[in-house]
Amino acid sequence: MNPEPRRFLLQALDPDHGSPVLEAQFFVNEVEDLRALLADTSDDPTLERGYFLDTTELAAINERFGTAFDPEGREVLLASWHSIRDVPYLIHGGYELPLLLEGRKQLARFSEEYPPERHWNEEKFDRYVAEGALHKEVVVEPFEEPIHLKHGKVAEGLRTVYYTRIGEEWRVPAWKLIKDAVAKSKWSEDFERMEGMLFGYEEWQNDWWIEEFRRRRRRFGCLPVYWAVNAKELAWIEMTGYRALPPTENSTVTVSLLFEPPDDDATRRLIEHSDAVALVHVNVGSLPFLALVEGQTGPDYAIPAGLIKDLNRNIVGEVEIIARREAQGTWSYNRALDPPDETVAVG
Repeated sequence: MNPEPRRFLLQALDPDHGSPVLEAQFFVNEVEDLRALLADTSDDPTLERGYFLDTTELAAINERFGTAFDPEGREVLLASWHSIRDVPYLIHGGYELPLLLEGRKQLARFSEEYPPERHWNEEKFDRYVAEGALHKEVVVEPFEEPIHLKHGKVAEGLRTVYYTRIGEEWRVPAWKLIKDAVAKSKWSEDFERMEGMLFGYEEWQNDWWIEEFRRRRRRFGCLPVYWAVNAKELAWIEMTGYRALPPTENSTVTVSLLFEPPDDDATRRLIEHSDAVALVHVNVGSLPFLALVEGQTGPDYAIPAGLIKDLNRNIVGEVEIIARREAQGTWSYNRALDPPDETVAVG
């Protein structure tokens, strides 16, 4: 079966608030055809990141894919399409500043490792803070020891920046109360709903989000983790009644964190090594999983064999078989785990 074309977006960004105001969608049969037109994608073979384009790159894409996109002098961002766009309302991510200014959003939060000491487009927010239109609060939490990330980057701590409309400052300490409560319990449907209310989502939007979360078999407070297993490991999973992940003879195992069920292309990537006979999925408690992979950047993570027991202690629910290798070498997919046709993927 040939892989389906990938969807990408060309977005023209408003110079005042940095959010997309024009965009065009196009389809790519071979990602390599698009990669060849970009300056440096050596560490992003599947083009999952966003790329700011210069005029030469945009012209090449317009010619190769027939997009005829005219940004009218604005900065252009190339982005991979994500199923979050199928949600029947505007997700705030990427539109925080204009939504705050319009009163459609009440609280925005940016949390990133530092350095650098600025989040994306922070200078655009600062203009409205200086004018008295927005309230800003910065919280800096140093790590006990610096964390060494990929490409030589070193993270010294976590920097969180909050913005609210004037008069809505109370939402910041309200969110901090939720954060403190979660640290002593776990994330839940109630916390998810309260977070949405604090951000400014409407009641029907929160209802839809939570119902869709359930339909996608996601667990609140958990992360969806995938692992390609060999025949011996699969037999162990079946023998234990799908209650735990198996021990391994390797020094480490590679697991992948995907916020939506993998399509056929993603599944093939996860099971590409020759001895894989199945792809399995588990929901793992968010905080314990992030502690296990601290210092790594996803979506693929190396878990030492000795820590699989810690992973198992934090599994919620059963191990699910997503795909199996048949005797003739082909793969069969467990479509019973797919969302119903009328639903869409939510990130």
